[in-house]
Amino acid sequence: MILARITRAIREQNWFAVALEFIIVILGVVIGFQITAWNAARAERSTEAEIMARLHDDIASVGNARWDWAADRTATRELLLSASHKLFGDDLSDLSPSECNALVQSHVFNSPSLALPILAELESTGDLDLIRSESIRTAVTANFLATAWSSEMDTALNHEVFNLSARHPDYFYFVVPDDAENWNPIFDGSARCDTDSMRNDRRFLNELADNVSKSGFFELAVLSGPNDSFLTLHEAVDAELGIVHEENAP
Repeated sequence: MILARITRAIREQNWFAVALEFIIVILGVVIGFQITAWNAARAERSTEAEIMARLHDDIASVGNARWDWAADRTATRELLLSASHKLFGDDLSDLSPSECNALVQSHVFNSPSLALPILAELESTGDLDLIRSESIRTAVTANFLATAWSSEMDTALNHEVFNLSARHPDYFYFVVPDDAENWNPIFDGSARCDTDSMRNDRRFLNELADNVSKSGFFELAVLSGPNDSFLTLHEAVDAELGIVHEENAP
């Protein structure tokens, strides 16, 4: 119909009508593009809201298993350092049960992952750009870097580990509790140590020194770095969603 009107106006040399019809056509196209853009933007904002909700849910579920384990590993390293003062230094007192159990666990270098399923999905689909918050995007990048570094360090640390109680069985014994149904001798404090024999075995001391050194890298690369980046991301998501936690928990 518009084309017929334009053709008739041209035949009649009604240039005003021709210009008017062209303006109407152009406005229709512009308005159509604008409506399409509005609809696309609205769809993106709806998708972004879903992403943010899922991101917060993933942060809550993934982090739950992490914090107690991280605190336990940190406490174990502190006990390792305390035991080292007795085995390498001038303190000639016997190792406490807690220090002995730290030696038994000194080869354990693993931790629940902080990788977030939603971020892996967004990275594979290329939809990370849907997140507009600059603070969240920065925190996501830091999280990717910290998680990748953590994975590499975890592999390196576990390449060769010294399970001291297995490699030096004469220096350890385990106290079986009365109720042994759920007995976990590596982690429940059952180990006892022959401190004097340990002091006089250079091979044992060298292997312990290796485990203590690795525990420092483990603390920094596998625990502290990813934990910090994860908490920063959690705070950024909470701020974006207007969520205030009652406690100062992660």
